[in-house]
Amino acid sequence: MTFIHTSYTKQRGLATIEFTLTLPFLLLLICASAELGRLMFQYNALNKTVRDASRYLSANAKPGSNDVVIIKDSVAAEVKSLIRYGQSTSSTSLLPNLQDDDISFIVSGEFITITVTYDWQPIFSKTLSSFGLGSDIDLSFPLISTYTMRAL
Repeated sequence: MTFIHTSYTKQRGLATIEFTLTLPFLLLLICASAELGRLMFQYNALNKTVRDASRYLSANAKPGSNDVVIIKDSVAAEVKSLIRYGQSTSSTSLLPNLQDDDISFIVSGEFITITVTYDWQPIFSKTLSSFGLGSDIDLSFPLISTYTMRAL
């Protein structure tokens, strides 16, 4: 009976120490999973808005002379609003920091290509410290979505 009692007293507090040692790794894993989920959500939102905007543009772009498609400024502004806000009128932005300069249109014959380059930035930290061993590592990178459709 003395053996069980002494074994118990030697183990007392050991679970707390183990939990304290593993907690930073668990938190890192949870934060990394949250960032990956946010990245996938924003990339999906970007692809869906670019696809919907290219459908809208292909229906509203008018063929000009020599069967070259002409995109009017008003239609281009509506398409940019569709990409940034999800609707033709401005409201809450779907993707933070997405600007009109990130959206480009390329007309090639009767095909229209929309390319959006979105600079994705993590929520927790934009850089990873190198602890004085060099320059910090930038964690942001571009998400690029491109759709090509034929003008109707």
